[in-house]
Amino acid sequence: VSGMLEAFLGSFVIVLLMMIVLFRSILWGVLSMIPLTVTIGVMYGIIGLVGKDYDMPVAVLSSLSLGLAVDYAIHFLARSRHLRKEFNNWKETSEAMFGEPGRAIARNVIVIGVGFMPLLAAPLVPYQTVGALISAILLLAGLATLLLLPALLRLLEPFAFPKKKYSN
Repeated sequence: VSGMLEAFLGSFVIVLLMMIVLFRSILWGVLSMIPLTVTIGVMYGIIGLVGKDYDMPVAVLSSLSLGLAVDYAIHFLARSRHLRKEFNNWKETSEAMFGEPGRAIARNVIVIGVGFMPLLAAPLVPYQTVGALISAILLLAGLATLLLLPALLRLLEPFAFPKKKYSN
């Protein structure tokens, strides 16, 4: 377990670099990591507050949460870029984002999160830990994506959507 924290941090940096390459932008790469960072901070802050040790299930879920949480941000940001070009203003784009893309993210959170809930009834505590943490990570990541990213994109609109690139 001792090397898992270093492995997680290394994975975080690699995922950040992949997001920068995927979106071809440092800003968009960093934006894609914000819901994940908030999710990890809140989850592991709660784990620390309740006195749970950084044991094997928690360590494994740290890395697993990278892929699960960043997926929502990728979907949201890629779709918002596409819709922003179509509508040419953030008001209409954000309204459209909470149509199909927002519902897709919410459904994914519910289906996958609920799918891990039966582990709470498992006789072994590590399985219960995995079920509770994965469900909570998915819920927090989905909420962070749907609440933080629209606000940040609105705040950073001049930088995220430069006029020359996003005008018709």
